[in-house]
Amino acid sequence: MARCKHCGEPIADGQEFCYACGQKARTRSYRAEHHVNPLIFVAAGLTVAVVLGGLWWIRANAAGKQTALLAEEETLRIQDSARRTARRWQDALRAAANNPEARALTARLDDVEARFQSVRLRVAEHPSKRQESIINRFQSGLDLLRKNVVVLASSPDVDKQPLRDSIQSGLLRLEDLTREIGNSQ
Repeated sequence: MARCKHCGEPIADGQEFCYACGQKARTRSYRAEHHVNPLIFVAAGLTVAVVLGGLWWIRANAAGKQTALLAEEETLRIQDSARRTARRWQDALRAAANNPEARALTARLDDVEARFQSVRLRVAEHPSKRQESIINRFQSGLDLLRKNVVVLASSPDVDKQPLRDSIQSGLLRLEDLTREIGNSQ
């Protein structure tokens, strides 16, 4: 049994006033029943889902943009490298045009090419497979030698001797191919 807070008299359960002092006696156990609206949980869940979805979307877009930026950066790097290489090659061509040794080697290559073309036209108007193979090997060898002449002209003196040797052996191979196409009828 409970007692009155004011006067100490016993109070029965459910009694609202103390019979001794007349004060309000709160002996009833009031349980506050809080009904929680389920819409609050639904709204909170939806809010969390929207926020997480938004963050995921922002992150996905950022990753896509980052990938695009990296690809563009790589493309620009490759283009820049190609421009630098082309510029260096143009500088090497200018150096070769001003180099007497390179001009002499270029003239020699032109002579070998002219002899090959004259033999080729005389021998093979419609070349066979073997003759086509000789023509292709000659052309690729000639292109390589022309590039080596340009590299020779723009190289430092210490690196020139191996290039000279390579060009001389390449000229001998071209002359052998000229004889070979002349003999392949």
